[in-house]
Amino acid sequence: MKLKYLQLLMIAFLAGFTSNAQANKTDSARVAKTLHELLRICRTVNFADPNVTKLGTFYKAAPYIVYRGEDKSRAWKVMSDYTNAYEKKGVDDVCERINRTANLDSSGYKIIHYRTEKESEGTWHVLMVSYKKKGIEKSVAFAFLKIGNKFGLGDID
Repeated sequence: MKLKYLQLLMIAFLAGFTSNAQANKTDSARVAKTLHELLRICRTVNFADPNVTKLGTFYKAAPYIVYRGEDKSRAWKVMSDYTNAYEKKGVDDVCERINRTANLDSSGYKIIHYRTEKESEGTWHVLMVSYKKKGIEKSVAFAFLKIGNKFGLGDID
């Protein structure tokens, strides 16, 4: 009986491990897709789009960037609101920083590592990205939080 219990316990453990590994693989793919989309948005602004004139250059990026402002009820819990001047400046700053890092490399960036870290804001999904700047290999970390069923960029290191 003890042997059967031990076998069932081992099967449950392995099933849980496989389930966590699968979730991790799914999350990493979704985070990579989100990064790719955000980099595309920051890199290719359609100035013929009337909303670029009306709202601002990087209005499409706001739903991909986590709000990090003073309002504690919203900070790290929602995406940015581009209609708010303070948040608009934050989104624009993020896109400009992206355009000075991974988007600077015309040959393309490479995701070299994925990891998760638990912090007070939640579980961070971190992508280490390499790119070239003036022919010199550089790297940058893009850290995402899951908000609802989406991932949003919360930090760049």
